[in-house]
Amino acid sequence: MPAPLAAGSSLPDLSPEAAIEAFLHSLRRPTTLLVAISGGSDSTGLLLALQRAIKTQRFPHRHSLTAATVDHDLRPGSAKEAQQVAILCKSLGIPHSIECWTDEKPRHGLSAAARQARYRLLASAADNLGADVIVTGHTLDDQIETVAMRADRSSEGALGLAGMAPATLYAGRLWILRPFLRTRRTAIRTYLTDLGQPWIDDPSNEDPRYERVRIRQAAPAVDPDAIRQAADLRATLSSAAAKWLDAAATCLPGPVVKIDLDNAPPPAPETRDHALASLVAILGGRSHRPATESLARLGSALESGGDFRLTLSGTLALRRGKHLFLLRERRGFLPLSVPAFASATWDGRFVIKNSSAQEVTITAGPAAEIDEHLPGAVRSALSGNAPQVIAAEAFSGSSADAVAITPRLSLFAEFMPGFDRPLADAIGRLIGTEPSPAVPI
Repeated sequence: MPAPLAAGSSLPDLSPEAAIEAFLHSLRRPTTLLVAISGGSDSTGLLLALQRAIKTQRFPHRHSLTAATVDHDLRPGSAKEAQQVAILCKSLGIPHSIECWTDEKPRHGLSAAARQARYRLLASAADNLGADVIVTGHTLDDQIETVAMRADRSSEGALGLAGMAPATLYAGRLWILRPFLRTRRTAIRTYLTDLGQPWIDDPSNEDPRYERVRIRQAAPAVDPDAIRQAADLRATLSSAAAKWLDAAATCLPGPVVKIDLDNAPPPAPETRDHALASLVAILGGRSHRPATESLARLGSALESGGDFRLTLSGTLALRRGKHLFLLRERRGFLPLSVPAFASATWDGRFVIKNSSAQEVTITAGPAAEIDEHLPGAVRSALSGNAPQVIAAEAFSGSSADAVAITPRLSLFAEFMPGFDRPLADAIGRLIGTEPSPAVPI
């Protein structure tokens, strides 16, 4: 990842050529890139700038290109546009795949569902084309819009002001890279015009029914330098939170995270809150950190110095003396059926891999081990918050061999911004997940 900016320094916007030059030099090893290309100006400029630069082979490593277009099938003409992109890629000698979103479209939350489908299909295309990473054409304009959107959502807090990370891990296995985050859309369009390369204008980009379009049309006044500084601060905060957890936290069977509050030196309040917000979300199986108000309630309780018990985001927080205990509260569980030879997620906290030839059901029950010396409220929660495997027939071998249950970092399971990697890995070390793959830039 790039080094943080010095205080008060400023980075200039980059031309498409300069952005791609810097990006290709930053790659740590020979890499096959999958360009996510819709045919719009940003992604078309990304494809051409990469293709022209890679062709020179003047970089520390040799790289290659593939591309994929996702046809969301949300408007007339989308299939034809995808074919136009396929023709462009063929003319450039770039392997290309069209991925179609054929699922039934939801009546509500269409934008979020389309985003989930888009990255799922891009990841599938990357697998099929042998790509190591996905690259997208997100620009500085997109970054400013993203920060403006997040600033309107109080639950995001200051973390949202960091915007999109240059590298984001998708599904715990595939990095998404954004080379154009310091490049303006007008510069990309000028670049394409100079090359005589047309692009496709998506009419939905002017539709005020979409929040991003409304933000764009409002022309938000967001300082790009403030975004970069917020990203640096978030990375620093993540590293500090990880160091605190490494020093002060242990994991007991359950899992129960036990934090020694007398650990010296005590963390800064913002470091403590960032670590606890992430832990609370993951132990509760949530994909978002608790609301600002809930987190402030936990912080105030800790600063009061006395014992307390409260719940937030599905997690029980209990203080007894110098120790803080965090674990999933004992309510809100739903049974989950997992077909034979299939995998599924239970309670947001565990991945269930059923390797048997029969369907199994996962329900909540007692933990396999409950330490009698734990506080009563912790023991009570452990008596009914652990996954239990129910099968109609006995397994031929052990149930552990037939059905594997592994912990899951719910907060980072779908998307993990690169600046959160130190904290994600620290929590993973606590509860027993695999470390994230190395950032490729």
